[in-house]
Amino acid sequence: MPKVSFTVSARTAKLIGQENFATAEGAIVELVKNGYDADAKNCIIIFQNHGEFAENPTIYIVDNGIGMTSEVIKANWMKIGTDDKLQNYLSEGGRVKTGAKGIGRFALDRLGLSSKMSTVSKKPIEGSIWKVEWSDFDQLGIAIHEVEADLDNDNDLDLKAELQAQFSSFSSISKLLDEVDFYSGTILKIDSLKDNWDEDSIKSLFDNLEVLIPPKEQPEFAVHLFSTNEPLEFGQVNSAYYDDYDYKVAAKYIGGAEHELEVTITRNELDKQVLEEEYGEVFEMDLMKSTPYNLTTFKKESFTLKKKLKELPGFSSNVDEELIDQIGEFDFTFYFLKRAIDRNDKKRFPYKDISSANRRSWLDKFGGVKIFRDDFRVRPYGEDGQDWLDLGKRQAKSPGGPGQKVGGYRIGPDQIAGTVSISRIANASFQDKSGREGIQENDAFDLFKNILVEVIAIFERDRNIVMFCLAELAKKRFKDEEDKRRAQEEANKILEEAGSNETGESDNSESRSSGTRGRSTEREKLFARTTKMFEQEIEERDEEIRFLRGLASVGLIISSFAHELQSLKARLTPRTDFLIKEMKKYISKEDLAAVDQEENPFYMVQLIKEEDLKLRHWLEYSLSTLKRDKRTRTNINIGEYFEKFQATWSNALSQRRVRITRKGSKDASNVMRAFEVDLDAIFNNLLSNSLTALKQCKGNYDREVIIDWKAKDDSIQITFTDNGCGLATEYQSEPQRIFEYNESSKRDRKGNKIGTGMGLYIVNLVIEDYNEASIKLIPVKQGFSVEITLPRRKKNK
Repeated sequence: MPKVSFTVSARTAKLIGQENFATAEGAIVELVKNGYDADAKNCIIIFQNHGEFAENPTIYIVDNGIGMTSEVIKANWMKIGTDDKLQNYLSEGGRVKTGAKGIGRFALDRLGLSSKMSTVSKKPIEGSIWKVEWSDFDQLGIAIHEVEADLDNDNDLDLKAELQAQFSSFSSISKLLDEVDFYSGTILKIDSLKDNWDEDSIKSLFDNLEVLIPPKEQPEFAVHLFSTNEPLEFGQVNSAYYDDYDYKVAAKYIGGAEHELEVTITRNELDKQVLEEEYGEVFEMDLMKSTPYNLTTFKKESFTLKKKLKELPGFSSNVDEELIDQIGEFDFTFYFLKRAIDRNDKKRFPYKDISSANRRSWLDKFGGVKIFRDDFRVRPYGEDGQDWLDLGKRQAKSPGGPGQKVGGYRIGPDQIAGTVSISRIANASFQDKSGREGIQENDAFDLFKNILVEVIAIFERDRNIVMFCLAELAKKRFKDEEDKRRAQEEANKILEEAGSNETGESDNSESRSSGTRGRSTEREKLFARTTKMFEQEIEERDEEIRFLRGLASVGLIISSFAHELQSLKARLTPRTDFLIKEMKKYISKEDLAAVDQEENPFYMVQLIKEEDLKLRHWLEYSLSTLKRDKRTRTNINIGEYFEKFQATWSNALSQRRVRITRKGSKDASNVMRAFEVDLDAIFNNLLSNSLTALKQCKGNYDREVIIDWKAKDDSIQITFTDNGCGLATEYQSEPQRIFEYNESSKRDRKGNKIGTGMGLYIVNLVIEDYNEASIKLIPVKQGFSVEITLPRRKKNK
């Protein structure tokens, strides 16, 4: 019987490759991995999107790896689905190669229609240039072998010189190229891009690259990203290394016949000196007398536990030994970071001070438990709050705090940042899904997840015992606090009972059997509801105080550098004038008439001057806000105040083509006694919102802000009006919501809220602090208008 061969259409091969790169970011990550597999020390991603390239940008992905000879290009790079990395899984430098499917080159097709590769191999030294038009794969009726790429040898190819010539006018890129060795390596150039790479998209890529590589102080593979349109905006991609944590747990599964697990715990939550000197009684409790809870162990930086898997809770002899053998060696390191310290807990526990704002920011960016295979991220584990270990479900079943009872504490998924390190070699059972998004779910992977959870449980028990003992000590010391806590618990029980009765449940509820007497009276329910109401109000006020404290800290930082900033402000504008004066000694503007504007040094200096003016305006505004006399209650003439207010904002207003019209007098009737910084808080926030609203209104028209004031009885009435876009649609039905905490209509193009929601909230807070003061919205056909009433200075009788 005659034999026939299979064949694959070019389009089918292309589609198979494209399915593995759902996003452009994923395609770039794949090409970065190729640089890692080539033993590169550096990978540089450059978006050429300035000036003439703005409409048709180009992406460069550069590495200084071992490169490829023309023979390697023919045998491996041009072979779709090559098994080279599967067979030769170790690089020359000893790295385990991250790729294995042999379709990574289709990442180029995902990014753009045209690709060019310039490569210089290490052994032997040989230069090659490879080009392809990906549209060739879309021709109807042709097989894969009929699609061809161009390949030329160029032994004079100099990668560094080529890049320097292209980016010599960008100092940040040029400086890096000078520092990096390019004896060998590869330049991938992608044209006719398929995606719109605006600055938001590039920033998103930069953020994702930060979690591509596991946290290390000195990474052996450095990644840089640049955008020529914003050359100073990005730079080296730093991994998620962090040293402000409460606990660090490093687990290493050694495996072997005994299935050994080594866990090193570093406690960093409590002030050890204060713990010993002021809470020393806690070490006399039975739970704290032995290792690892005694004082001697606490004084050490860390301690190590060695366990066998069968010694972990839940790992009985029923666990399949053959399944355990499929797991293979792995490392699991995670950090526990509480996001804030409760005011009452600060009294009970000797916590170290923390920066809640820094922690929240870091956890929002790097939080979650992520998997890394051979030093590269496996998505989507731990991404955007993805809780693949179901820590949230565990916590929901046992929501108690660490100090309430032994055995009831569970960590929340938003309090942990961790990395699991696996390998293609040691963990062969963990295979990628076909779309490269995740690992195939099987029995071995389920067991693996359970082992990780049990490692977390070791930490939970350690913290639980320590905090429980400290809480028991606090009960003896702070009886008032304990009474308050018991009252809150009793209020919760009463309200739970009331809710159960309303749904028709039996009176023999769990809450009653645990100590609550019969049906609660209406009086008890009233006290319970009021207790919960006060508790909620205190929580909201504490959150507000924490936010305002963060804003105050920014002001203190600026204040500490006030003298230096004043000196900088004075030098900003003259320095560019001096530079132009010196340049004219050697060259005139006429000499450069034929030079492109972007390359003309006089034009560059003019741009610098404009930026300096913006910076000077910001410094003037910031430093004027910090003046001591603004923080003292004085007699303020409203007319004179708005005159200075307009002058302070003049530069910013002229740049935005916005005019302020003042309507009111400076006579003695318009005087009030107030803190000038309070007036700044009101009108700076109002004007900032107006500028945003005016910017959002398209078309050419006179942009105007009108400030009108007049004395009336014992008050001064101030009307603040702009002709911008007015209230956002979401606030039309309930306009007063704009003065509430965390309310903001500012969102990015993906609908994510980007405004702080604090501007008008602070305005309202400040006005509430003054007796007989008020603020109300005034309906207008176009724009936004508010009327503010402030008390006048009372004359002496």
